[in-house]
Amino acid sequence: MDTPLPVPYVIGAAHLALDDVTAFVISALLAVMIHAEGQAFVATALGDVQPDRSRRFHFNAFLHLDILGTLSFLLAGFGWPRKVDIDTTPFANPALAAILVRFGGPVANFLMAGIAGSIVWVLSHWGSQDRVFTMVAIVNVTTAVYHLIPIPPLAGASLISTFLDPRKNAHQLYTRMGPYILIGIFLFERFSHWKPVSTLLNPWVVRAFKFIISD
Repeated sequence: MDTPLPVPYVIGAAHLALDDVTAFVISALLAVMIHAEGQAFVATALGDVQPDRSRRFHFNAFLHLDILGTLSFLLAGFGWPRKVDIDTTPFANPALAAILVRFGGPVANFLMAGIAGSIVWVLSHWGSQDRVFTMVAIVNVTTAVYHLIPIPPLAGASLISTFLDPRKNAHQLYTRMGPYILIGIFLFERFSHWKPVSTLLNPWVVRAFKFIISD
């Protein structure tokens, strides 16, 4: 099935149609909310039950927004929410649980992309193309794939953080500088002909998207 939108979708001079930008903003807010709530769901399911559930499950995308994560959506077509705090003390295996919680976000994004893709597939068989649900699928699958990058605060970083002592300077520097490194990479790619990260990951985004909406 052909899509009327580029995959991934990144706002730029060639992609400034008002309808598409509006759909992108809605999709980005949904992706942020789904990602954060997905992490919260896994943490709760594993035993980290918060006394005040409304602090974790409020389903308000604006409360999940992170400044640099939002900027990343504009630069790279994906982003990240504010960090979901977890208490690892109830977990039998804290290191494994922390990884599962962080990957709960991209898994939730992929599921959301699947739901949106199913709607797109159904509508296409009725002779209709829905750009909003197509955009939701694109942004969520892009977010899911790009979160494999092993740089904080992305989910892939949890695979490395597990082996670092949180009390050591190396872990603290890795965690603190991660978001700025990501923004630096995406700024470089935005204004350079050399795009190592997107060249590596975009084909996987396209494959995942085609899998979701395939006939």
